[in-house]
Amino acid sequence: MVSTGLLDALTTGLVTGSIIAAGALGLSLIYSIAEVPNFAHGDMITIGAYLALVFNKPAAIPFLPDSVPLVGTTSLAVAGVLAVGLGATFSAGYELTVFRRFRRKDADLITMVIVSLGLALILRNAVLFLAGSKNVSYATEPVRDVFWDAYLSGFGLTIQLTQRRAGEIVTLAQWGYAWWLAAAILAAAVGVGYAVYRERSAGEGFDVVHLVDPRVLGVGAGLATLLALAALLRFQSGVVADPLASTRVGTSWKDGTVVVVTGLAMLALNVLLKTTKLGKAMRATADNLDLAEVRGVDVDRVQLVVWVVAGLLAAVAGVLAGWSASNVNPNMGFSLLLPVFAAVIMGGIRSPYGSALAGLVIGLSMDLGVYFLPPSLAVYREAIAFVILIAVLLVRPEGLWGDV
Repeated sequence: MVSTGLLDALTTGLVTGSIIAAGALGLSLIYSIAEVPNFAHGDMITIGAYLALVFNKPAAIPFLPDSVPLVGTTSLAVAGVLAVGLGATFSAGYELTVFRRFRRKDADLITMVIVSLGLALILRNAVLFLAGSKNVSYATEPVRDVFWDAYLSGFGLTIQLTQRRAGEIVTLAQWGYAWWLAAAILAAAVGVGYAVYRERSAGEGFDVVHLVDPRVLGVGAGLATLLALAALLRFQSGVVADPLASTRVGTSWKDGTVVVVTGLAMLALNVLLKTTKLGKAMRATADNLDLAEVRGVDVDRVQLVVWVVAGLLAAVAGVLAGWSASNVNPNMGFSLLLPVFAAVIMGGIRSPYGSALAGLVIGLSMDLGVYFLPPSLAVYREAIAFVILIAVLLVRPEGLWGDV
């Protein structure tokens, strides 16, 4: 029987990292522009998850009356969109009723930290009071995993697509690549990725701002080439009787959705920051708040928008985390807060792009650590993130991405 291995841990880590990255983007924005180290961000993630639960499965929340509109009729996709909108509205409320008032009183950094800690406790206890402490899950159709079994043999690489049905493993498809073909596909992918990176980075300077960083574009082009060629050049392969090595990767469309939604959120934020007048005002405020105000930037409006965007991203992270783990509870955001803070610090505390990259690195590190360590040490999964954080900061104190 084929067993899971390193590739399966990498896939799981990519999903974990996507959720951390979604949370880290919002936290980094608030710190870099509103200058608040927001310890309530984890509980904003929890609020987002429970807001989706209100529309998707209201019976799971004891505080709600029995006759709630849309009971049992709202899919998780629609509930998630409503939760994201409400999460952004709530976040605007935090800024208008709490943080703006303290900022106008010239509150220092320590005061803002204490205020955000107080807000975190208020939000968490509100969730406990209204929804209780039990673990609940969204009302969704069960998602069945698909297994990608890879066999290395004298022939080359054989891929077998299987699924467990009624207790039996059923083969859905099977194809293969000769050694020379697999090597050619890999070389072509690396070549295309490097060529795209060189072409996009040529002429890069202070006055040239790319919508997508050449490094990200190069990696994306390489992966797209690899997948496209692998799909086009596959051919039928027989059963591998005695493989040299084999491994299994379990995944589902749920995992793919988590990664794609996070990627789209990153792209939308990138477009906002780099191509809109509001985004330029946000970047100017992050660089120098006083100078931006002198040049006519409405700093209060910019900071309100930052809180709205951060609340939106926190709600996205909450819904994705609750759906991915099939578990929503009042402590879910707090358990994510430490990896999210680690991602923000590792990526460069004023760099949303670095935070997203660091979120992926931390997610991969946590799940790879679980894979390599003995099962009895799996409870130290989150500590691995901080070991990686310290190691990275020793080498690059400015963070992975720098101050961008």
